[in-house]
Amino acid sequence: MEIAEGIPLFLCVAEFIPRKRHRDLIQAFASLARPEVHLGLVSSGLLVEEMQQLASDLGVKDRVHFLGIRRDIPTLMRASVATILVSEQEGLPRSVLESLAMEIPPIGTKIRGIQELLEGGCGLLVDLGDIEGIAKAMSWVLKHPEEAKAMGKRGRELMAAYDLRQIVKLHEELYAEALS
Repeated sequence: MEIAEGIPLFLCVAEFIPRKRHRDLIQAFASLARPEVHLGLVSSGLLVEEMQQLASDLGVKDRVHFLGIRRDIPTLMRASVATILVSEQEGLPRSVLESLAMEIPPIGTKIRGIQELLEGGCGLLVDLGDIEGIAKAMSWVLKHPEEAKAMGKRGRELMAAYDLRQIVKLHEELYAEALS
């Protein structure tokens, strides 16, 4: 994938399986009607060919990039204006955690796992299956780059709580309290 510097890129890192709802994302992206914007989809899975056909059918195949399995995800995230995960089911979504840790604002669905991470202004939440809502969130990021960057910084602050040194410190405090 080669995109000129300064071209807005949204990135989704999620296996191509039904519960990740790539269809919603591609439909939202197509409805954005912003020819300068690109979408990168990282991973593999059963639905890759179907989603490639959908991008073609919707007239966005030249701006939707199917990137396969990658080892440079941090680089791709840093090149993105936001990451997107519109799944219907997650546990603790690693791509959202990584995005937050790198100060890249995520857009995600209001489901367990994503919602807890993005509450408090660390990202944008959309209803499950809300294609218009996904497009509006993408548009908001494009129209409000400074606010989106601030959102990314709040996400980084949230991730500081998951830092190993912080977790060790909390465990030490817990043990000291239990022993006293």
